Amino acid sequence: MRISLIGMSHVGKTYWAKKLEEKGFIRFSCDDFIEEKLKAELAQSGYSGIEGVSKWMGQPYDFQYSGASKKYLELEILSLRNILSDIDNLNGQNVVIDTTGSVIHTGQEVMQNLARKTRILELDTPESVKQEMYKSYLINPKPVIWGDVYKKFDDESTEQALARCYPLLLDYRTRKYKKYAHVSLNYFLLRQKDFSTENFLNLLFSLEEKI
Repeated sequence: MRISLIGMSHVGKTYWAKKLEEKGFIRFSCDDFIEEKLKAELAQSGYSGIEGVSKWMGQPYDFQYSGASKKYLELEILSLRNILSDIDNLNGQNVVIDTTGSVIHTGQEVMQNLARKTRILELDTPESVKQEMYKSYLINPKPVIWGDVYKKFDDESTEQALARCYPLLLDYRTRKYKKYAHVSLNYFLLRQKDFSTENFLNLLFSLEEKI
């Protein structure tokens, strides 16, 4: 089984990818690839890890954001192309690809190739938790590709514009995730206390039979 996990940041992609790795899946992480490629550049500013990547990129109103976000997206595309090439040599082995929340910005060619070589599973984000996601983003920011979504009005502060545009970004991404996903996994089901990795695997196998 070859699967790709897509969805918003903080929705649980890395958590479940690591759980599947414990069960014998070969895990590929786009975040890890990007961090490694940026390691030397991050170190120059005293940054490291995904938090360091977020600081390096900044917010869409920061002076460095345009160039940094472009480089980040180029690395994300490269990571997926490399991963999709690598899995061609893993005949018969279970694979899970832990994508970033920005995966839908990599373009139609990359996404179609991802859908052709793997089953794309969206970890759903219901409307009722999207406001909490913004709070999580402020507390623990991740690198975010905003595309054309962030637009500041003249009478707004940058923080006000960010708060207004973030839900728009989530709505845009949700539409794109659902466009490419083979199946969507229920947010609340995955968070039930008794929902184990075995339950997750059984769900995957049952869905595989239906796809």
